[in-house]
Amino acid sequence: MREHPVFKTLNDKEYQKVLEFFEEKSYKKGTLVSKEGEYSSKAFILLEGEVEIYKTSIYKDDYVVDKVKGGGDEFFGEINLIDRGLVTSTIKAVSDIKTLEIKHNSFVTLIDNYPEIAVKMLWIISLNISKHLRKADNEILTLFNALVEVVEND
Repeated sequence: MREHPVFKTLNDKEYQKVLEFFEEKSYKKGTLVSKEGEYSSKAFILLEGEVEIYKTSIYKDDYVVDKVKGGGDEFFGEINLIDRGLVTSTIKAVSDIKTLEIKHNSFVTLIDNYPEIAVKMLWIISLNISKHLRKADNEILTLFNALVEVVEND
């Protein structure tokens, strides 16, 4: 886990300190780790197992956006870690999984007590959010262009 991007910029002492703010949790296959539209105040790293990420259409149909296996570079819920807002996707365990989780209040304590560590982590979290924002922006542009094409050819 030491090589995960959110920890990579930390030295060994900082890494050990930051782990005190995370909690390891396990979920059984079929469990919803987070549900789109509900409030959350946590972020997590998938250590082991596999999850599916779902979105819900306006017709209340769920569709799989992505499948993610543990041990990768993903950091889920980083927006909720910052603003404790609504979850943007449902995440379901498709196998038994193990996560490393941090809650908003713990992260605020980390910021207050160890700002030099928090700045390093926030930089990586910001890069991750930027990556997702750019992807969403490209998807919106693709949808807009498709809509314009349909309207113009109608």
